[in-house]
Parts: sequence; C-alpha cells; structure tokens
Amino acid sequence: MSTQTGHMPDVSVIIAAYNAMPYLTKSVTSALEQSIGRERLEIIAVNDGSTDTTGAELDRLAEEHPATITVLHQENSGSAAGPRNRALDHARGRFVFFLDADDYLGPEALERMVGAADRNSTDVVLGKTIGVGGRTSPTMYKKSEEKTDVFSSRVYWTLNPMKLYRRELIEKHRLRFGHDLKVGEDQPFTALAYLRAAGISVVADYDCVFWVHRDDGGNSTKTVTELDSRVRVLQHMMPLVAAEVPEGPNRDHLLHRHLDTELPWVLRRLPQLESRTEQERIVADLRPLFDTYYTDALAARLPAMLRLQCHLVRHGMLDELLTVRRFNEVPAAERVFDVTVEDGRAYAHYPYFRDDTVKIPDAVYDYTDQLTIRQDLHRLQLDEATGTLRIDGTARFHRVDGQETSTALVLRERNGETEHRIATDPGAPLALPLLTAAGGTALPAGTWDVFVSLTTAGLTRETRLGSRSEDLDTAPADHELRDGTQLRPVRAYFTPRGNLSVKTGAPVSRLKRELKPDDVRWSPADPARLLLGGTLRGLDPAGERLLVRLTDAKGHREEYTTDVDPATGRFEQAVPLAAGEWRVHWLLDVPGATPRRATRAVEVPRDLPVTQWRRRLVQFWYAKPLPAAKTKTLTLRVGRKSLLKALLRK
Repeated sequence: MSTQTGHMPDVSVIIAAYNAMPYLTKSVTSALEQSIGRERLEIIAVNDGSTDTTGAELDRLAEEHPATITVLHQENSGSAAGPRNRALDHARGRFVFFLDADDYLGPEALERMVGAADRNSTDVVLGKTIGVGGRTSPTMYKKSEEKTDVFSSRVYWTLNPMKLYRRELIEKHRLRFGHDLKVGEDQPFTALAYLRAAGISVVADYDCVFWVHRDDGGNSTKTVTELDSRVRVLQHMMPLVAAEVPEGPNRDHLLHRHLDTELPWVLRRLPQLESRTEQERIVADLRPLFDTYYTDALAARLPAMLRLQCHLVRHGMLDELLTVRRFNEVPAAERVFDVTVEDGRAYAHYPYFRDDTVKIPDAVYDYTDQLTIRQDLHRLQLDEATGTLRIDGTARFHRVDGQETSTALVLRERNGETEHRIATDPGAPLALPLLTAAGGTALPAGTWDVFVSLTTAGLTRETRLGSRSEDLDTAPADHELRDGTQLRPVRAYFTPRGNLSVKTGAPVSRLKRELKPDDVRWSPADPARLLLGGTLRGLDPAGERLLVRLTDAKGHREEYTTDVDPATGRFEQAVPLAAGEWRVHWLLDVPGATPRRATRAVEVPRDLPVTQWRRRLVQFWYAKPLPAAKTKTLTLRVGRKSLLKALLRK
C-alpha cells in the first residue's frame, strides 16, 4: 500500500479488483496514461480478496507509481459494492470515476469529461462506451449533450457506475453502494446521483470507456442468472423512483427504463423454470409492483409486445403469458403477425387479440407508434423527355395488408422550410415529375430530401424514401431537364445512409448549352445575305423553332425561321440584309414556355470582311461588321455606296 499527500487531484479513479488478471494491467495503465496528467490524478485500487495475482500486480504498479496509485487490500466482500465504498472513503479528487478492472479508458477520456463538467457546472458526465470482444454497450450516445437531465434524455437507460461524478455531490448526499442487491447493486447509486445532480453532460464524440468481454466469463453481470435477483432489482428500483419523483410523465419515463430492461430479462427465463409453482411465485412477486406503479400513461409508453406481457403479469394470467413467451421466442425477422388499422390507430395481432375468452382490451395491442413503412427500392431512372424521376421499387405499411392506402412523395428543401407534396395514384410506380413538382412549376434550384407518406384508415406515416438493401443500385442519375427554353441540371442520388435526395441547379438557357454555331460568313451564292450555320440538338420539330432575329436602332425586327435537320441537328440559314444597322441574335421559340422565347447573341467573327454587291445598273451596296461592343453581339451596317467609291473599290 502507498499513501499520498499534497494537493487535491482533479480525478480519483476507483478500481475494484477481484481476480482481474490479465485485464487489470491494461485497465490501470489506461488510467495512468490519461492526457489530463498524473499531477491531476489519483488511482485508488482495492483488491477484494483475489485468489490470483491481482494483489501482487497492484502492488507492483503502486511501487512504480507511488505518487499516483494507492492500493488497499481486504477480504472478499462478495460484490463490487464493498471495495468501491472503501475507496470512496479515501478519495480526495474533485471528481470520482469508477473503472472496472477488466475495462480501460481512451487516452483523453478524463480530460474531456472533466472539461465538460467544468464548462457546464454539471455533476455527472457520461463518456461514450465501446464494447470490445463482443460485449454490448449502451446505445444512447448519438450526440453530445452539454447539459441535460434524466427526464429530457435517455441517460437513465445506462445505470452502470462508470461515469464521472462530482465528489461534492457524492458526499453531500452520502451516496454509497448498497449490499442488499446481488446484481444491479450499482443502479441505486447511479440513479440517485442522476436525480440529485445539478446537471448531466454527455461526451459522445470521443470513445471514452472500452467495455471488455472476458474470455473466462468473469464479468460480474454475466455470472448471475437467478430470476430472483432480477426481480429484486425491480422491487428495489421502482419504489426508489416513486419516492424520488412525483407521479406523472417524469416518473413514467424512468419506470419505462426498468420495465424495458429488467422485466424482459425475467420473462425470457420464466418458461425455463421446470416448476409451475416457481413460475407462479415469480409472477406473484411481480404483481404488487404493477398494482402500485403501473398506470395507463406508463403502459402507453411501452411497445405493444411488452405492454401485453405487463398486462398478463398484472392480472396473474400465467398460461397466457407463457403462450406469448413462446410466440416471442420466434426470431423477430421470422415472427409473423398482421396489423389492423382502424380510426387512425394500428393494432398488432399478437396472441389473444380480440379473443372473447380472455377479453384483453384493444389498447393493450396498440401498435400505432411502432407501425413502420417497409421499402423495397432498386434503382433510379430519369426520363429527360418528360422530366420524371422514376423510382423502381415499392413503399408500403409493414404487416398491413388488404387495406386501401394512399401514397404521396414529399420534397423538403434541405436547411429550409419549403416543401412540396406530390400525390400518386394507388398502385402506380413511385415517380417525381420534377418539372411540375413545385405546385405545377419546375422544382427550384436547391437540395431536396425525398420522403414518402402513406395514409390508411385515418393513420398517416412518413419517412425518408430510401433503402440500405445490398440490391439497391446507388448510382446517381444525372440529367439536364428541358423546361421550355431552359435546361435544369438535376442529380438524383442516394446519401451514404441510403436516403434519396434530389439536387437541382440553376436553370441554364438551352440556346447557350445546345446551340453550337460553327459558320458565320457571307453567302457565296448571294453576297447580300449573311450565312449562319451550326447544330442544335434536342429541338422538338413538332412545335419548337430556331429563328434568326435582326433588330435595328429603332427596335424594328426581322425574323427568319431556320430549318433544322431533325436527324443531325444541322442547319444553315441565309439571312437577307436591308439598309440600316442590325444586331443579330439567335431566337428559340417554344410555345407555352415561360419565357416563350429565349435569345442568344451571334458573336462577331474574327475574319468577317466587308462585302458589297450591285443592285440595278448603278446601285452599289455594302455590309460590314462594326467593332465588337462589350456584348460581343454581331452588328452589321448595311447601306449604299457612291458610284465613285464603288468603282474605286473603296
């Protein structure tokens, strides 16, 4: 044993160890190597009567690090409660962290957790846990919480003690681990710390604690299989919650956790008891808890299957309970049952649903909050001609058959408030008409997340449209949709989570994108005509036209329709010229479009010379391009020449 003196450390790491080799060394070392620094740390390890080399290894580590490690030896106490309590009596840190001897810390765990506590003045900090070697860990660490409590979060779903606690909180309320529970002895300590804390922080963006699966089966939570022990946890914790929290939604939130965690453990093993008398005794031990604490509001929080089992326990219906347990032993993926939707509520056809011999109320089978949409998607196809995104696959209510269902696709602007809803015909393939999706107009530029909404018998459910199936073709669909005189770039794609989104770009003029001019010169056959040539792809010959427009200084216009080869898109147009100064533009005319017409300037060619021609015997004319303005629009000056200049070729 070593003793410590000096300043108060920031963290006291408490390790209760019983036959913890060879895991112990890594556990203690992970605490020694914390980035917070050893000068801010003390480690108090209690050897709880180990029969292996645990005690010797602790003494060795303490001898190497006497300023940091204190080792206490004692006779075996039978649980972690005794050594943890003894270590608490020796702790000097501002905070306490309980670390199991077979688990270990991430290098920055304590620094990050202490930082969260100091930053937010919180008394308890949860650090993200990671299972190692097949051991499962709590799953409520989806996001970090600077300051929360047990009622507005799911932190209460983890009641193991491996968290950071402000020692002032522990001593103020004289929190210690009890000896009256064979399993779950840490639950009352953690629950009371939660409830009496000034606030709770969650560090979810760093792997703080690694829970190790012991090959020798020595994890304490895996050695206890007695139903009585689990029943005693419920008998202890439900009254504790009731004593601390007034009746109402907050109490129900916490009781839900115990019914959701401890009770299923008991009920799964109930059929394994060979004695009918023992089965009846377990149910009899549970019934007073339901008589006292189980309310309709609490029942409404539970999933339908658990609610049904609670109802059967509450009413002592052992035979029915065993039947339901047999039904529940079928793997979830293979469990077959129907769901009926009536008057906006869904009901699961679990055993005894609407069975007149037992008369269990429909509310017990209420499946509304669990009803999901099953999607089977395969690939995307974007029809450029019609501007329709076709989604190969189906979306339907899971387990609801034979009921008429209406379907709608919903487009929601990412990071915005705008949404557009498109109803689809029953039984029709899923499709998004992108050119009319926004209330009859084209979908505006932006990123749009796609949802599917189903309604049957007054009940509506909505979810992201997508799939994580290996059969899903995740290749994006890239197209430019024709929208009258414009093109709209569109990409339909699946996000990394398999959800469908559509990204639409700003509209671009079709003339700018599809018209490829390659010839601007004077007609060899008639120098009084300007010859324009090129290609235009995608022109609909049924109604769309390509024209050349000449506009003079007074706004007078001359327009000439250009014949475009429907097979090749090739065109060549000879434009007659009259006296004046004329700006030359291409014109795309699309009936019904807004705008109906779009223009594009004919650019000034580099090598277009002056041309001249003769009309009648003594009339000479010329045409020449004027210097390019900022718009680079071809502008021609056309007029008569004097006879002398014409003869002199000037």
